[in-house]
Amino acid sequence: MNADRPLIAMEAEQGVLGALMKQPDLCETVGAFLAHSDFSHEDNAALYNMILACHSKKIQPDPLSLAEIRAELPSGDLTLVYAGELWSNVPSAANGVHYARIVVERSKARALYETGQRLMEIAQERGRIPEQIAQAQSLVFDLVAQEERPDVVTLREAMQPVFDEMEMRWTGQKAVGLEFNLPDLDGIVKGLRPGNLAIIAGRPGTGKTVLGVGLADEIAVRKSGAALIFSLEMSQAELAKRSLAALSSVSQGLIESGKALDDGEAIVRMTAAVAKAADADVRICDKGALTFSRICSIARFQHRANPLDVIVIDYLGLIAPEPNSKHQNRNQELGAISRGLKALAKELGIPIIALAQLNRSIETRADAKPKMSDLRDSGEIEQDADVIIMAHRDMNSPQGQNGITELDVVKCRHAKPGFCLLQFQGEYARFVSCAQQREEEQVQTASKGRPSARSMVADFKPRGAQQ
Repeated sequence: MNADRPLIAMEAEQGVLGALMKQPDLCETVGAFLAHSDFSHEDNAALYNMILACHSKKIQPDPLSLAEIRAELPSGDLTLVYAGELWSNVPSAANGVHYARIVVERSKARALYETGQRLMEIAQERGRIPEQIAQAQSLVFDLVAQEERPDVVTLREAMQPVFDEMEMRWTGQKAVGLEFNLPDLDGIVKGLRPGNLAIIAGRPGTGKTVLGVGLADEIAVRKSGAALIFSLEMSQAELAKRSLAALSSVSQGLIESGKALDDGEAIVRMTAAVAKAADADVRICDKGALTFSRICSIARFQHRANPLDVIVIDYLGLIAPEPNSKHQNRNQELGAISRGLKALAKELGIPIIALAQLNRSIETRADAKPKMSDLRDSGEIEQDADVIIMAHRDMNSPQGQNGITELDVVKCRHAKPGFCLLQFQGEYARFVSCAQQREEEQVQTASKGRPSARSMVADFKPRGAQQ
């Protein structure tokens, strides 16, 4: 039977402090992964900070120098006396790094123990079990998310993955970011990058959901990636119907009425679309009134079960308030949610797309073109987001009535903002470029005005037979 592991290693804490005093150059190595919060004793943490401060000023961190910085430790003991004892009791700095790793290990063990204590408290509290489980999962996943990597790296170390990505992109093994497969929009955004939080905002009916779900379909169906959609407004059946229409080019009207089953060409197209979707990794969660903690819990679980490439949330305003929330108003709550989504995107290393509504005041302005300040309930969203796309369609103009939609990229951290016009094809629940729309119309017009090949052959007469 294995012996219990102590949660505190006082000898290791004192050993690493003595080693750093004897060999200050170790601060470069140890300081990269050992934090003052990893020490169990407040005096040790304070002394560690003083040693690092001395080293940064090129001062030998001996007991006298440390006492000059701070005469007394948090406990009231004299710095000169305590540091002098460590100086005498640690004869060599040879095991300094080893001692530091022991301190970090025990620190994580204490965090694990405290999490276990908190889990037992949650189990005994009154409340809804699903929300409590989400809270418990969040606590546990927060422990897992703390990667064992240095707090700082050298510029050379930071550049290495940059060159690796450059080579993969140059050889075609990896794209710059996730693309919508809409050339005009992709030319502005330059791809959604890992860790990005992208906001697609607009008034109802402007195509926010179509754009977000369209990207999920693009990544999962055409690029063999994986997407998770949180649909807080629409049912999974409604989303599936839209995806079927977009992938098959069979109108939603024919699908809803069932008349598509009486159309041979529509059956062929839908069969091909279903074959594509069958192998696509698109996961849908259509549970309503999900809290942010529950969304994070589901996303983390799904990502660990099978890594995701993108997450789409439809939409921010429908995320339910946390039980016993301390936020004073909805504005503050949505600000906390947007910050949390940005943190989750960085943690999982994938883009997260959140759809958002715009304020109604936009409808009463002379200039109905949306601005970042029109984001409903929260001005903090514009600070947290890496990319903000505003969708606008002027239904008072002939172009708007024909589906011409302006997508204004008002913020993009890695590219220059800009705007483009796209054609909204409502019957197919998708966007296409205006040029593509014109090409489709030309093909349809040409096919209507030209006789079929069979009829042309049947009506053909040799010149000698013509009168």
